[in-house]
Amino acid sequence: MDVLKCLGLAALETFVMMMVGDRRHNDSFSNVQIGAILFAIQYLLLKYYRMFLYHKYFSPLRHLPGPTDHHFFFGQSIKRVKADTTQSLYVKWMRDYPNAPLLRYISFANTEVLVPTSLNALKEILQTHCYVFHKSPAWRRMVREMAGDGVVGMELDRHHNHRRMLNGAFSLANVRKLEPLLKSVATEVSQLFDRAIAASKDGRTGAVDIVDCFSKATVDIMGMAILSIDLGNIRKTTFDDRNKVDDNLKFGFAKAYDIVFAPGTLSNMLMFINGFVPIRWLPIKENRDFLFATSWLDSHITELLRRRRAEIETAMASGKYESSDSRDLVTFLIEESMPGGPAEGIKESEIVGDLLQFMLAGVETSAVALSWSLYILAEKPDIQARLREELAELGDDIAYSELEKLTYLDNFIKESLRVYPPANGTFRQTATDVSICGVRIPKGTMIDIIAAVPQLSPAIWGDDADEVDPTRWDRLSGDQLSPFAFMAFLQGPRICIGKALALMEMKIIIAEIVRNFRILRVEKPFTVQNPGFTIRPEGLEVRFERIAT
Repeated sequence: MDVLKCLGLAALETFVMMMVGDRRHNDSFSNVQIGAILFAIQYLLLKYYRMFLYHKYFSPLRHLPGPTDHHFFFGQSIKRVKADTTQSLYVKWMRDYPNAPLLRYISFANTEVLVPTSLNALKEILQTHCYVFHKSPAWRRMVREMAGDGVVGMELDRHHNHRRMLNGAFSLANVRKLEPLLKSVATEVSQLFDRAIAASKDGRTGAVDIVDCFSKATVDIMGMAILSIDLGNIRKTTFDDRNKVDDNLKFGFAKAYDIVFAPGTLSNMLMFINGFVPIRWLPIKENRDFLFATSWLDSHITELLRRRRAEIETAMASGKYESSDSRDLVTFLIEESMPGGPAEGIKESEIVGDLLQFMLAGVETSAVALSWSLYILAEKPDIQARLREELAELGDDIAYSELEKLTYLDNFIKESLRVYPPANGTFRQTATDVSICGVRIPKGTMIDIIAAVPQLSPAIWGDDADEVDPTRWDRLSGDQLSPFAFMAFLQGPRICIGKALALMEMKIIIAEIVRNFRILRVEKPFTVQNPGFTIRPEGLEVRFERIAT
């Protein structure tokens, strides 16, 4: 936009100079030169104003509280990357300014960013004025680069229509039909743990990288639920004599997922930088791997979609097609987009984008959430013992309807998600001027919505907000009762559509592990991926032993 403004102004000024100047000394070459010089001067002056003057002297938001120890150009960006996690700096700021509904910090190129910290501010942004706050352009570019043009990056009517179309597929009734699949994968996770024990030196205990384990498990779940493909990643995983996962598997969804969501530090940096400045053209290995993985995913999903559509159209033409109540998502979307369907005319690229986004996001957030849950169990044996005691009251073949009635299991899942919300946050930009908690926010202002901010707030959860205490959910009061105090799945019209599936997934898998294994300890130090879309614990190995029956 700045480029167009400066080009237009430079062209007008050049034209005026031609009209009022001595035409004998004006030729096309000199006019182009003059226009280029005017454009360069005005563009540089405008950028200097925006980067170095506006946020200090002219912004209507400059009086809001927030950190002041900014780098002269990068703002807080370097500190964010150096922080322990992607969320820790936001939590620190929230605690430094406990009474402020909105915080302001300076990001890359001295861009102003607001962070809502009060429940009222979160409610106004996520519910009251939901569609005023669009996904930021940089965030959309990153998501589109990874997983195409799906519902996650859509806005206004386009988002509303896609969401309405998808609600049926993610209804509670449909999610419940996935119970046999989830129980089957949970059993395969137990069998993987047994293989780790068998491969260990003592033959009594085993250790696995649980993020790797749960990533494979959730890829298998999403493969069946979304694509109706049995990927079998957990069954194919073996261990060598060092008790490490053998990743020498044929390139497939699990490997592509690892490249996109679990790359090295440089790959992560490239992903986030590319949201602002295109750098995927750089001929380096990290770029080649990323582009190959995303291209592979897109082509395989597109091929699957076209093949399934052809099968359905052939069956319909012959009068032999019958829609099943337990359809996978790809079949559901094809049926919805057929002539006469509620989503007739939806683009193939949008269906592919929806499928890819649900596949990748569902895998990553669930795998990270499960991993932090096991970390808590390893660190808190008293919680583990109480969960096992509650589960012992049930029979061997536990139905999900029985798991739903277990209060402590439910409390543990919510508390794990409260202390360790898997998604880093969501990033918005105001589409128009808007007032939030009495603060007038100009159009184009960036907003970072971070789940950990309300979920770790001492003002809401007390001085022990950092402590894992599942029993706190039995005595909620005051602000703790607000839906915006628990933001692991966001809130409002854009709440996570896969919430019911994620909770069911966690309960079934954790119940299977706790009933059959004793989680002993965290095997070695680990780090948290930063930057990243989630708070993924890299290198988190947990040691366990089989419970004698």
